[in-house]
Amino acid sequence: MSAKRRTRPVGSRPSGEGQKRRPRVHVDRRGFLGTMGTAILGTTLYGCTTRTQMLKAIDSPQAPPEPVDSVAKARHFSVCANCVNKCGFEAILEGARVRKLEPNPSFPKSRSMLCAKGNAGVKVIQDPDRLKHPLIRTGARGEGKWRKASWDEALDYCAQRMSKIKETYGPHGMLFSSTEGFQEGFYTTFAKAYGSPNLVRHPSLCLASGNVAFFTTFGTVPEFDVEHAEYIIMSGANRMEAFITPDTTDMMEGIRDGRLKVVYLDPRYTVTASKAAEWLPIRPGTDLAFYLAMANVMVREKLYAAGFVAKYTQGFDELAAHVAPYTPEWAEKECEIPAEQIRRITREFAKAAPRAMIYKGRRTSWYENDTQMRQAMAIVNVLAGNWDQKGGLLPKASIKLGKPALPEFPWPDEYRIDNMEERHPLAREDDGAYVELRQQVLDDEPYPVRGWMVYKQNPLHGLPDRRLTMQMIEKMEFLAVIDIVPTDTAWMADVILPESTYLERTDPVHGFHAPYPFLALRKQVVPPQFETRACLDIVKGLASRMELDSFFDYTMDSYIAAQLAEPGLTLADFDENGVWSGKKARSYGTTLGGDYRFRTPSGKIELANERFRRRKYDPLPHYTPPSTPGKGELRLLPGKQAYFTHASNQNNRWLHELCPENQLWIHPAEATPRGISNGQDVRVRSHVGQVVMKVLVTEKIRRDCVHMPHGFGHRSGGLTLARGQGASDQDLLEARFDKMTGNAAYHETFVTVEPA
Repeated sequence: MSAKRRTRPVGSRPSGEGQKRRPRVHVDRRGFLGTMGTAILGTTLYGCTTRTQMLKAIDSPQAPPEPVDSVAKARHFSVCANCVNKCGFEAILEGARVRKLEPNPSFPKSRSMLCAKGNAGVKVIQDPDRLKHPLIRTGARGEGKWRKASWDEALDYCAQRMSKIKETYGPHGMLFSSTEGFQEGFYTTFAKAYGSPNLVRHPSLCLASGNVAFFTTFGTVPEFDVEHAEYIIMSGANRMEAFITPDTTDMMEGIRDGRLKVVYLDPRYTVTASKAAEWLPIRPGTDLAFYLAMANVMVREKLYAAGFVAKYTQGFDELAAHVAPYTPEWAEKECEIPAEQIRRITREFAKAAPRAMIYKGRRTSWYENDTQMRQAMAIVNVLAGNWDQKGGLLPKASIKLGKPALPEFPWPDEYRIDNMEERHPLAREDDGAYVELRQQVLDDEPYPVRGWMVYKQNPLHGLPDRRLTMQMIEKMEFLAVIDIVPTDTAWMADVILPESTYLERTDPVHGFHAPYPFLALRKQVVPPQFETRACLDIVKGLASRMELDSFFDYTMDSYIAAQLAEPGLTLADFDENGVWSGKKARSYGTTLGGDYRFRTPSGKIELANERFRRRKYDPLPHYTPPSTPGKGELRLLPGKQAYFTHASNQNNRWLHELCPENQLWIHPAEATPRGISNGQDVRVRSHVGQVVMKVLVTEKIRRDCVHMPHGFGHRSGGLTLARGQGASDQDLLEARFDKMTGNAAYHETFVTVEPA
């Protein structure tokens, strides 16, 4: 039985006698989660010294601003921005200086957790390499020669160059790219107001295939009730190193309490594998075979939730016929997992249902058949009858927010250059397909794109095959970057516009889905340092110079007021602890009563996918064996390192000192014949490039694979800590993508390894 958890209603915080904080998860010294506790971080990170090396074009840091009324309090509630999880914290101030960040125990999603990245937010604002004022390039692109510019000069420069692009090539000649964030909506509004259809975001480098597969099955991308689950099967979702709160915390507590069994499929023995009850070192590219075999056993042995399937789904008979050939014996040959183990795990899973789940994970950018593999995951969940049940998959719920009225956006003169409507009709058009879009830009098909503005994104570290991204940059007549540090992409720009950090600005109210709908306010903790501005102020400055003012006829205060008018709230509702919700716990069964219609063509959960069928895709997932390596080749598996968010935190002093560079994992059986010993430099070659890096010889990976942590190998001369440390996987990865969604396929590259 599930251990009961002490809960506290949103809007209250512990204080005084008799009120206790929720117990922390205990993790042994060898587990990574030891870095999550604030007490540990306080002792290991706060003693770090700092260097003051900086860009030559940037002045020495100015003294911290004097306290002002808006930051006179000693503690401030806000929301982290150092990864996509957006955990709640309390900022502890000394005067107007941020001294420490602590977890907000009343934040429903992260509760009393703040990871290493969240604690290291202190060093984001104190980073000596941060951008301090606008910069305009004076030398050759990438040479690192800049001059300081005023905001008026920099914005005039951008507006003039962007107007010239529009006049010469049309508005579609300008590309806008961005990554999620509380102010990203202002940036995308500016892109659409400019008139370009070419907006590309991060999902096609991350989660597009999983979102499409689950949405077309359930009519929503579900939440996962890990807190109450008793059996979880995970494919490569390395939750203990790539945090998704509250799932990571709930999973650890379930394992600790003996309530939860985790079965973990991954070619690599990760920290998550070390916490799981069973680790299955599956042959890479065969996860689809595993889930098809599970479906086969559930149907053949009548282990599925027959009543649920009959009432709430369509396509069962078609599915049953489809999975008949996919037996555990067949899957054993593909996955290299014994048939009886697959059969036993399936029976255990079915017995634990509905408190059993196949966990989707976040980054689903693996293989060229990723959407079909994620569809198979969704199908097994459906057969378990875990939909809208405690410990299963839940419909995503939200609190509706308002927004200021905007004029209609101009109708684009051309279709998107990546032609999402025809190539990937089921994916979200505004997100685009980055890998294909880049190639279209390089080919000038069907028209030239010669301007590029980048917000909160680093394409040189996010797109496979960095050579092609560099070629794309070289084609640009104008490149502008909005960021807080001089990334590799910013280093190649014509103009850099410095954004204030998340601690120095107030952002729009943000709505969260899990563990239940709630709202949070990221409120300014300290005034902006140096000559930095929030994204809203930057795009308003550009809009005023390009006769687009009507799209930004509001301030941040009036925008927030319009948001809160819809639910009938005011800023005072966030004063106590920075969050608000009308709920105190998850809801279950909201879609299982009455005449609820799922957002699918049939109105039911679809085992045989009608949206796929209508778009000429197979309605059920068909298995194709993965590609095989050539002689002497190993499959390259990139992945996350726990202290970093992609390539954005490596220059943070506290985090850098924890892990200054990456290492290539290789099995001893492959290292020894190559004359490779632990810790030496090796040369790694793929069909698109090569790198030299240190090697880790370990049995914690299959011998047919190597693993390379993502986010290292920075080249920007403005990053004094991260520059030249480790190697970038983007120098090796081939530009492959999922055929249904355009999602980048990062696990389809083979490499050779030899002593350097």
